[in-house]
Amino acid sequence: MLSAGAVAYGQCSQAERNADSCSDNTTQWSSENDGDQVTIIREEQQGGSEGSQEGGDVPGGANGSMGGGGSYEPPPIRQEAELGSSECEIKVQGLCRGQAPSKNPPAEEGSATPPTPPRYASELKNFRPQRPSIVVEPDGWSVPTLPTNVIARASSHTLRGELLGWPVEVRFRPSGYHWSFGDGSSRSTGTRGESWSRRNAPQFSPTDTSHRYLRPGVYRVGLVVDYRVEFRFEGDEFERIEGQVSARASSRNVRVLSVSPLLVTDDH
Repeated sequence: MLSAGAVAYGQCSQAERNADSCSDNTTQWSSENDGDQVTIIREEQQGGSEGSQEGGDVPGGANGSMGGGGSYEPPPIRQEAELGSSECEIKVQGLCRGQAPSKNPPAEEGSATPPTPPRYASELKNFRPQRPSIVVEPDGWSVPTLPTNVIARASSHTLRGELLGWPVEVRFRPSGYHWSFGDGSSRSTGTRGESWSRRNAPQFSPTDTSHRYLRPGVYRVGLVVDYRVEFRFEGDEFERIEGQVSARASSRNVRVLSVSPLLVTDDH
């Protein structure tokens, strides 16, 4: 229970209560708190004003008596919650003042952190580059000892998908071409090759990707293309990741024809 008068004390500011300096000119009010109850103490000041004399409207007398000689039972100070309860996490002078803020506030919508991006291209098992293809000039045939032109159809392209629920994009850029010509020879190039028409060159002209077959026959041309890999979460900038991935093209047959001399005679 709370004891002693509290009319003027209840009008004091919290700072005055904490400093035990709550007074009304003639009366000094202070408090004591032992953890279980709050005791308000009233001390009479000498030379008080008229309002503090016996019979006035304000409690008078050294023992907290009223002007009419009766005792005064102060009303309890309002408490916001029961002391010591879970609802009373902030206390001032033993009185409840509110609940403490949550130590783990809920995350704001959209503030989740994306997963760690992959470091190596080999980690992107769900993203594979498009399959390249092979073009042979002339159209699937050739003749011995003359250049047969081969061209890789492979270009940069982007795939979209998800990584742990986050939208991502993966970009593949061709970086190397590995040819096998079916006659036991092979070659790696840094270019995919160009057609004779694009080069404004006559048929059977040598190119960076051409090959000469020495004998007639049917040969199977193979190609593997290496790709550099770039990765980004949607809305971010593309970043290169370590390593590369490869894709194999479907093989193409080249028929190398036999050449016979043409004998032309004049019967006249």
